[in-house]
This record gives sequence, structure tokens and C-alpha cells, in this order.
Amino acid sequence: MENKQIAALEISNRTIKLVIGYVLDNKVNVLHKIKKPLSVSFKDGDIFDIGSLSDDLSKIQVCESNIKNTKLKFNINEVSLVLPSYGLQVYRSVKSTNTISNISKIDKIDISNALALVRKEKIPSPNDVLVDIIPTLFALDDGKTYTIPPLGKISSNVSIDANVYTLPRKMIADMKRACENAGMRPTREIISSIGVASYLKNMNYQHQTYVLVDFGEKTTTLSFVGKNTLYSSNFFSLGIEDLVEQIAQKLNIARDKAEEYKNLFGLDQRKTSYNPVLARTSDEDGTVHKYTKEDIYQITSDFLETWMDYFLGSHNNLMDNQRIGEERRSIPLVFIGEGAKLNGLESYLSKMLPSTPISFVYLDSIGADESEFINCLGAIYVSSQYRGALEDENKNFINIVTREKDRSRETSLRHERYDETKDEL
Repeated sequence: MENKQIAALEISNRTIKLVIGYVLDNKVNVLHKIKKPLSVSFKDGDIFDIGSLSDDLSKIQVCESNIKNTKLKFNINEVSLVLPSYGLQVYRSVKSTNTISNISKIDKIDISNALALVRKEKIPSPNDVLVDIIPTLFALDDGKTYTIPPLGKISSNVSIDANVYTLPRKMIADMKRACENAGMRPTREIISSIGVASYLKNMNYQHQTYVLVDFGEKTTTLSFVGKNTLYSSNFFSLGIEDLVEQIAQKLNIARDKAEEYKNLFGLDQRKTSYNPVLARTSDEDGTVHKYTKEDIYQITSDFLETWMDYFLGSHNNLMDNQRIGEERRSIPLVFIGEGAKLNGLESYLSKMLPSTPISFVYLDSIGADESEFINCLGAIYVSSQYRGALEDENKNFINIVTREKDRSRETSLRHERYDETKDEL
């Protein structure tokens, strides 16, 4: 365990999350987790103030945690950086290479050589940068195919059918620059939905094909996952923080209090004899308005009506991109993120989408069971595994610096619309 702690860092529009953990018995165990608000928020990956973000990150670069009366101090020099899916592009490439071994035994070097052939291809957009290459299939001389690297198998050549993932160059450059200014070098970059899909697969999650809905702070991201592989993603700029702001403005209360009411009441329609006044406002003519949980319900309902309009538009675009027709209604929606904690959301969605299976992720990770940390947990899990992917070539681990008792088949990349999941829908 001592040499395998991994620090995963997620930078979102309003907060930063850092999770330090390790994988034991194929399960992520968390040693420490941090969630801090940003001094200067940004929008959809467009960082407005790199200096401010660097300062925020520097404040968590050294952190402490108490576990079983033992104080652990971490100096975070390297991180697995969680990347959002803003501007994600997915391409497909098939390449083949001869095996190096004299007896044609496949080794990791052969997988790396095949990946190198894909990596050399030119990315269609000069404004994007290659983030990861993930093989979906390996093929050998005898015609047999594998979904995981066929290490140790005998074949004179190995072919890979791979997905190539790119993101906007500026967004990644700004995030990496902010991290490096704070003394945290990103040695791996994990696209959030890829990490989550891998993590859920490891959990033997009930669905293999689904739309992953990250109901975030200021953004909602939809990702189509087919047979545990990410194929496309889109987003819209509306998240749970927008609801909090609407409650705060309507009731003229502090944001923290609005957050409390959102979590406590939300879409709660239960009738009780005790219905206290939560806030009061006065008009210029002296008219006093009193607000109760019924008003929270109405504000939340109005917000979700708008949110649902955006959601359905994004969902239809995602399904159209995959050329999925009427069967789209039967593809499960899997919810994660801060917004997934909204009281009454599951019942609301079931009423609005009666033909679609709805599920919420409940984590089994020791030390972090909130779904808002799942992107970091996914990054830790992926960082610890060998998948035959490009990012497997970069491993980053951190060390505890203080431990003491607490005395207190193609030749070029191309866009590909996938329908490989239709046989199971």
C-alpha cells in the first residue's frame, strides 16, 4: 500500500475536489478527500483566472488526514487530473503491428507499439489535443479477439481497434498550467466519464449500456456508454447551483441557507401540521411575504421544468449521434453528481420518463460514499489498472511524507457513429 497511493484532482466550474486513495482487492479505498470552493468560478472549462486557480490549488497541495488515530500528511506533487467532457471528440482507428518476441509471445511492448501507430496520426482539429487511446478490441493471427490486452498469447502480429479521445487544447493547457504553478504535476489525464464507466464496470454495475448523467454544479453532462465504453458526450450549462441561486434570490436569503433548504425540502410534498416560515421579504409598500417549504417546492419544480427541456434536447442529440431510434427510451439513465442528491429527484424523473429505467449510483468505496466524488474515484481506479490504453504508460503514485500517532482496420482517424450496442438494447 505504501507505494500505491494515488491523488486524483477534479477542477469543476465552482469547486476543486482532491481524493487520495489506493486500490486493494479491486476496490478503491480513500485515505483523504477535500472539496473546496474556487475563489473565482469559471464556465464550461473556460478558466478566467489561472493565477487565482493556482492559488486555490496550492492551499491543498499539502494536507493531513487522521485515520484510526494515525496522522497522515500528504505532499501532493503528482496527480491524476480529471478532465470534463466539454468539447469531447471521439474517433476510431484500427492498427496492426508485428510482435517483437522470437516466439511471437505478446508483451506490453507490442501493445505500446500498436498504440504508437495510432498516436502518430494527425488529429482532425488543430484546436484539440489527444487525451487517450482506448482499445475496444484486440485481434490475433488465429482470428480470436479479446476485449483486454492478450498478454502472453502467441501471435505474429496484434491488431487493435481503438477509440481516440480528444479535448480542446486550451482547456487542458490552462488546467495543467494551474496545477503546475501550484506544485502539482499532472502525470495522467483521465476523462471523467471514462473513469466512471471503468469504475462502474468494476463494481459489476447493473447496466453495461446507459447514458451517464452528471448533474453537476453549473453544468449537466450526458455521456453515452455502450458495453462499458464511452462513445460520445455533450452538455448544457445548467446545474444544481442554479437552483440554489434561485432559492436564495426568491427568498432573499444567504446562499448557504438556500443550499440547506434545497437539500432538506426540494420536491418534498408531504403534508405536516408543522409548517414553519422559512423566510420573509417586504415590498416597497410594506407588504410582507412569508415563504414556507411549499415555496421551495414550487421554485424547485419550476427549475426542473426548465432543466428537463434542456435535458431532453441534449439526450435526443446524443441518441441521434449514435443513430439510436425508438429504443432510446429503454436505455437506462444513470445519475451522479451533486444534483443527484436533490430530494425527490428520482420520483420526479420516473414520472417524467416512465418508459426509461432510472438509477442512482451508490458507492461502495471506503472513505467516500458520496456520488459527487465518483469522478475522482474513477480516476484512481483507472490509474491503478493496465488496460492496454495510452494513459497506462504514465503511472503516478504519491508517498506519505509524515506518519505519526495523533497525540490530539483503417489508416486514418475518422468520426464514427457507433451502433454496436443495438444487439443488447
